[in-house]
Amino acid sequence: MAEKKGSEPVVPFGFDAMLEMQRPALAAMAQLNTQFYQSLAAVNKEWAAFVSRRLKEDLAVPQQLAECKTAQDVYRVYAEFFQNACSQYQSGLEQMTRLGKSIAENTIHSLQQHTNEARAQH
Repeated sequence: MAEKKGSEPVVPFGFDAMLEMQRPALAAMAQLNTQFYQSLAAVNKEWAAFVSRRLKEDLAVPQQLAECKTAQDVYRVYAEFFQNACSQYQSGLEQMTRLGKSIAENTIHSLQQHTNEARAQH
């Protein structure tokens, strides 16, 4: 155990030394958090744009139906609506998948980079 000077024990490692040992890990986590929040902002932006596009089209259908003169017109409005909705949902899902993949790849790359840097320092 550490020797005492007066009434206070002498600690072999001070807080500053312990903090300095953890600095690379803290820096890595700060960078990962920054990247994650930027990626999350991109996902939120894409999601909001998708929802906005869908709402605009969803809310246009009643007006389009009101303008229909025949059953064929009603069929055309619904057919276009569902075709557009399916296409937009598919492309939205693809975009969200790409964003999720990008987040995972960036996280893995950053972790590997910090791990390699830590190994090189020791």
